[in-house]
Amino acid sequence: MGAGFAGAATAYHLSRHFEGTILVIEKEERPGLHASGRNASLLFQPLAPPPIRDLLVRSRLAYEGVREEIGFRQEGSLLLDREGELTGLMQDSRLGSRLISPEIVKQRIPLLVGHDFEAALWTGTDGVIDIRKLLDFYLEGARSRGVRLQPNCEIQELQSHSPFRFRSTLGTIQTKTVVNAAGAWAGSLSRMCSATRVPLMPMKRHLFVLDGPTIEMREGPFVWNNRANFYFRPEAEGLLFCVCDEEPSTSLVPTISSEIREQLAEVLWKQLPRLRDAVQRDAWACFRTPTSDGLFALGWDPKLDGFFWVAGLGGSGMGSSWAVGEEAARLILGGPEENIAPLDPERFA
Repeated sequence: MGAGFAGAATAYHLSRHFEGTILVIEKEERPGLHASGRNASLLFQPLAPPPIRDLLVRSRLAYEGVREEIGFRQEGSLLLDREGELTGLMQDSRLGSRLISPEIVKQRIPLLVGHDFEAALWTGTDGVIDIRKLLDFYLEGARSRGVRLQPNCEIQELQSHSPFRFRSTLGTIQTKTVVNAAGAWAGSLSRMCSATRVPLMPMKRHLFVLDGPTIEMREGPFVWNNRANFYFRPEAEGLLFCVCDEEPSTSLVPTISSEIREQLAEVLWKQLPRLRDAVQRDAWACFRTPTSDGLFALGWDPKLDGFFWVAGLGGSGMGSSWAVGEEAARLILGGPEENIAPLDPERFA
C-alpha cells in the first residue's frame, strides 16, 4: 500500500527474490505526489540516530553504484553547530566527516558571511539525489520483474485477518500479506484492520526557492544549521531554503500555512544578512511522518498476522530507502529480525 519510496523500494527488492504476485497500490494518479516527490532531495547522514544512520550508510553505498541512473550528486554537506556537538558526530568513520573553521566555510559559502556559528562539520559522502529518477528506478526495476502498479486506487475497507480482503475504488482484492507503506496515511490504514496503534503524526514542512542578486551558489554542498534550524542548497540558479518547521497536521492537504513566510523572513533577517533582499520564487508544503520516538516502524505487526510495517520514516525516507526496502523484503521472506530490532513495531504493542 503506497508507491512512494517506502513501497517502491520494498517492491523493488521483493521482486528480486519472490516469484509470486506483487501488487503496489497507489491512491493518487501517479507515484510521488506527496512526501516522496516534494522533499529536499538530501541524503544527510550525520544527525540520524544510529539505527537509521546504519540504513542511510548502506543506502548511500548502494547509490554510489548507480549514481548516474538516479542522479546522485555527492557534493557533501556542512553542518553548523557547537564544536562539542560536532566532535561527537565524527566518531562514525563511515561518514568521513571532519571539522572546518567558520572562516574557511565563509570563504567557500559567501552567503554565510555575517552569520554567527561556532564550528562546521564537513561530510563529503552526503549529497543530493534526483527524487524522480530514484523513484522511477525502483518502480521500473520492479515492473520489469512482473510487479503491477495500480494508481488511482483508494482503499475504502479492509478485512482484518489473513487472507486480507479489501474493498477499493477499483474493486475487491485479496492477499495474504499487506505491506503498509502509506506514508502520512499509514495510521489510517492500520486502523481499518485493527492493527497495532503505532503512534504516527504527520508534520507539515515548507520549502522555498529563493532568488536574488547575492545568490551566487550554483553548485556545492548543502548547509544545515542545527541550532538556528534552517538549511539550504543550490536549486535551479536559486536557493532551496527550509526553516525546519514542523507543524502537526490532521488535514493531509499540503496547503501553505499563513505564518510561514513571516518565519522565513525573520530567519533571513536575523541569521543571514546576505539573503535579506532575496525574493521567493516558489513555495510548497509536504508531510514528514515520524513515529513518537523518531525511529522507523519496520517489521511485522505484533498482533495482526500478515500485516507488515514500512512507515514512520520521517525525513529520512528517500535517503534510507534502498536499505529499508532491502530489510523489508528480507523480513517478509522469512529472514531473522536481529538487524533492525530497534525499529520493530512490537515496541508500540
